[in-house]
Amino acid sequence: MSLNSIIPSLSDSIKGLLYTLPNETLRQLNEIRLRRKQPLILVFGKCCFFITEKGKLLNHYSEQAYVVDDDEFDLIFRRFNNYSVHSVIDNLTRGFITSDGGNRIGVASTAVIKDRQVSSVKDISSLNIRIANEVKDCSRPILNMLYINAFPSIIVASPPAGGKTTFLRDFSRLLSGGFNNRYRKVAIVDERNEIAYKGINGINADIGYNTDVLTGFPKSVGIEMAIRTLSPEIIVCDEISSSNEVSAIADGFLCGAKFAVSVHASSRAELAGKPVIRELLAVNEFDYIILLNDYTNDFEIMEASEIRSEILRNYSSEFLFGCGGLGHGS
Repeated sequence: MSLNSIIPSLSDSIKGLLYTLPNETLRQLNEIRLRRKQPLILVFGKCCFFITEKGKLLNHYSEQAYVVDDDEFDLIFRRFNNYSVHSVIDNLTRGFITSDGGNRIGVASTAVIKDRQVSSVKDISSLNIRIANEVKDCSRPILNMLYINAFPSIIVASPPAGGKTTFLRDFSRLLSGGFNNRYRKVAIVDERNEIAYKGINGINADIGYNTDVLTGFPKSVGIEMAIRTLSPEIIVCDEISSSNEVSAIADGFLCGAKFAVSVHASSRAELAGKPVIRELLAVNEFDYIILLNDYTNDFEIMEASEIRSEILRNYSSEFLFGCGGLGHGS
């Protein structure tokens, strides 16, 4: 459980509060939200709770709620970036850092603009610690349905914190670990170190026996490197969001690789309406879209060609196939 990798970076007071909670309760913890001079908030599922200085959870605000002071906030922030803001500044300018154990920490701050670009940040005001968890075999039902007699390329969609990364982690583990009596060659392009979370303290995700990981590379660069040097059967990427990334995926398909990628979307209608999804489907190589409705416990499998046809009915073909000059195989 990646909460164990977070604990050392927290203050003694917050550690003590968490240790007062039952283990079963801690296992359901999804987020820890810290704001300067504001109450500490713990998120379980979709519900936010305050916690008193005696460790009692409250579903409403009370003056007894534990408040994070400036010194405590600064200490925790310094610990999460290993006392070197410079080493994580590139990620900070994009609003996050990734801690040991693959936990993404959202960072709210003030932008420092230079030459019309965000060159640095200042006035860090809040931290949202999203706890990464391994859920073994959560992808197995989908693999049993789609990967027994075929080897398709898939797009995995869900809202933020909906289970995409957890799914891709387990998906990689099973495919490279002997699913269906095959040890597939898997390459993970892990730009934010969240899927495989290579930890400096030896905390690593279980991603299977036959998986190679490119950590920290922009996805467009990592995909090209994987194709050129690792001969993967399938490339796994989280949160595709740009035309450059889609172009790299299209080139990867031309080189014979399969892909499993994730995108943000919470409904079928949203799938059809997002430009990056239209671009991915314009490549005309993806076979299925997996919509995670309730983390990984409830999902819908849709044929990519079906969603592609819906888009063609609602958007002009010029718009669809003009995205980034794509349309391989159309």
